[in-house]
Amino acid sequence: MPTLFVLRGADKGRTFETPREPAVLGRQSDQIPLTDNSVSRRHAEIRPINGDWLLTDLESSNGTYLNGVRIDQAASLNDGDQIKLGGTLLVFAGEPPAGHFSGLTSTRGLVQVDRSGSMMDSSILSAVPGNDDSLILAAPETAEAVHAWKVMYQLAELIGAGLPADQFLERVTDVLTDHLVSDRAFVLMRDEETGELSPRVVRYRGKSAVQPEKITASQTIIHHVQETKEGVLCANAMADHRFSENNMEDSIHRLGLRSVICVPVVAHEEVHGVIHLDCSMSHHTYTNEQLRLATAIGRMTGMAIENSRLIDSRMQHERLAAVGETVAHLSHFIRNILQGLRGGAEVLEIGLKREALATVASGWPLIQHNLDRIYQLTSNMLTFSKERQPAITLGQLNRAVEDAVQLCQRCADEKGVMLLTDLADDIPAVPLDMEGMTQVASNVLGNAIDAAPETGGRVNVRTAYDPEASQVGMFISDNGPGIPADEIEFIFDAFHSTKGHGGTGLGLAAARKIVNELGGEIEVESASEEGTVFHIYLPLDSIELADSDKTHGPAR
Repeated sequence: MPTLFVLRGADKGRTFETPREPAVLGRQSDQIPLTDNSVSRRHAEIRPINGDWLLTDLESSNGTYLNGVRIDQAASLNDGDQIKLGGTLLVFAGEPPAGHFSGLTSTRGLVQVDRSGSMMDSSILSAVPGNDDSLILAAPETAEAVHAWKVMYQLAELIGAGLPADQFLERVTDVLTDHLVSDRAFVLMRDEETGELSPRVVRYRGKSAVQPEKITASQTIIHHVQETKEGVLCANAMADHRFSENNMEDSIHRLGLRSVICVPVVAHEEVHGVIHLDCSMSHHTYTNEQLRLATAIGRMTGMAIENSRLIDSRMQHERLAAVGETVAHLSHFIRNILQGLRGGAEVLEIGLKREALATVASGWPLIQHNLDRIYQLTSNMLTFSKERQPAITLGQLNRAVEDAVQLCQRCADEKGVMLLTDLADDIPAVPLDMEGMTQVASNVLGNAIDAAPETGGRVNVRTAYDPEASQVGMFISDNGPGIPADEIEFIFDAFHSTKGHGGTGLGLAAARKIVNELGGEIEVESASEEGTVFHIYLPLDSIELADSDKTHGPAR
């Protein structure tokens, strides 16, 4: 039965199997219940129609996206399609037809390569080089060539979809079997460690998926395709001296004549595997044009597989580089915190040895200040580094601001910065994550306090309600030197800090992520010697709440 896999969101890792009947996706669905608060109660529906599945948006708040495109009418679902509902990303795996097998586990034992030549004999009738550019660039002068161009267009779309290698091989095999008559088809891919070929995709036409027959293929033909990197069109091998052996049995007559196409999956002179199709010659015989088409598909498949591996390798290197960059950025900041803790601990130790409470009292604020820095650092790292599920409730923005001001007041007092608040009385309750918005406000406030001068420093925090725009706003300004014009576009980037080793560059990046999760916006205005102003806007109804949240009313 069709299956939905949750790749991202609150239900990440869950799998939903759907019977062949309409199923609703949403927070209050009986068939596919999702716990993501950004998903509507009845967000979307999938429905079987004449063997296909259709996806329909049910007038949800945040819309339904299929492969990154918002849908406004019923859209057909294909295997591997991605469905985005709010912050949840699902992958649709359609119900495979009988005789469809994919992956190393389910295809094991379905393909038998005849190494001795005693079970299956084949004769090459035609061959096409797997690296011939004319395979793809030939002009469509005939109806069959036009058909081939349509197939290549479908393949190009698959390559552009950026599917994982196994899913890509499945879709390529389906394209081949849809456009070329075949009783059986399979893809063998080379194992990177052992170098041995093993089946990855197997397709039967009109065969039961319960007891599939074992496919016998010629080792000689497969070896020939690997060595010469050319696609071959095969039939009886009795008269072909390249594949004849002594004491050869008349197995072709015993098994029945079959027409076979075997092509290499090749890129840059490296063979990654082979694609093999066959059918009974009693109802179809492959042509040279079909051989050229299959060979071209094999070449493009090889290029796509190789590109996928190169991308994976590059991403791995980039991940390692990112880890190194992260460690480099954080190590200086953490060292500063540890130095502050060590200094405070030394003062405490001296005070305890001398039994001088005044000295102990002077050391404790150093430790408390650096403990606050550790808490802020870990909060920002957790917010920025993982998929975060905000705890959405109806709450007052003023309360989050007041909590943030209380957290930052000691820092402002230590620097001698005046911290002023102007909180509007008419602000209504809005859907927000109270803890997250407190973190946003404290991160921006901390930056403003750091930017304000030690003499005459001033930071203002203001809130306001805009009924026409249906949003509330928080505005934090300072009278510091301002942000250089060439730095403004980078201030929300991770690890970009204007404080040198005094900052991590995570505070504003985490703030923007939280605000975006709430459907809001964060903007900045700055002028040299005139200070900086951060504008943070939250819509009143950006995220649909559960009924329990609505009945309890705003948080107090």
